Amino acid sequence: MLKGAKKAIKEEELLSAVELAYSQYLPEEEWNKESSPLVILHCLCGSRGDWHTLSEKLAKLLKREVLTIDLRNHGESGHAPSMQYKEMVNDVITLLDKLNIAKAHFLGSSMGASVMMTLALLHPHRVHSLISEDTIPCKIISLKSIIRGYLEVLASLDMSLPDGSLENLKERALPELEKVEQSRNISLFFTRNIVVSKEDSNTATCTFNLQAILKDLDHLTSWDETLAGRQFTGPVCFLGGSDSINQPTGELSEEQKAALTSYFPSAEIHMIQNAGHLIHSRQPEKFMEHVCRFIDSL
Repeated sequence: MLKGAKKAIKEEELLSAVELAYSQYLPEEEWNKESSPLVILHCLCGSRGDWHTLSEKLAKLLKREVLTIDLRNHGESGHAPSMQYKEMVNDVITLLDKLNIAKAHFLGSSMGASVMMTLALLHPHRVHSLISEDTIPCKIISLKSIIRGYLEVLASLDMSLPDGSLENLKERALPELEKVEQSRNISLFFTRNIVVSKEDSNTATCTFNLQAILKDLDHLTSWDETLAGRQFTGPVCFLGGSDSINQPTGELSEEQKAALTSYFPSAEIHMIQNAGHLIHSRQPEKFMEHVCRFIDSL
């Protein structure tokens, strides 16, 4: 093992499951209550609230329940010092057991996709199908440096609110965040996660556990190589953004395709034009069209 490398967490070393917040969306009209739900897992520093509008529409279009979850250290879910993927899988499985969901379709965005893929490899009997938003099972070096840049800006901010104005703090934070990659949309995404602390109204905080994420960022932007040799042979759909930093040429490289199919041999690949890493944000209609087509075809 390289000096400073983190030992991959073993299943028997898992910490206790964190209680997860969730939202359930039901179709408005008659639907088959025996159909498996669609479970949506958000990206790093995101939350289930990011998927509210799309979840309402998907429940109606798919005529099935849609369940959105705040992963540990995000949104309204519990905090924990560790952010290992196998721990997050344990959290999700514990929630599904609590809700009596034996098997589900999964849609994962970025970090959520890595949680979903890990879950499918460890618990294939709990998975009908997977839809991955712009994420394959491999290390993402470019994305890690960008995310770290945003998180370090947030960590350096003076979160005191002497004038009681959260908006003034966000206005001060925005230009600093924009220095990371000159993306106003992503910078605004991070400012939306700055809120007034529940413990002290004169202080702001982040909706996610900033220190825990920074501590485990290397793991969160990598792939757990202890999963090598495992496969999920069920239906898998990869949706990639043509403008994503993960695919500089607008297509998956042969190496990326090999990484994907080594774990998910039945994966189908679709590239969506004029979309970045978060396809559902820039191209919501096209994104939903692909999701519905895939699930309806099963």
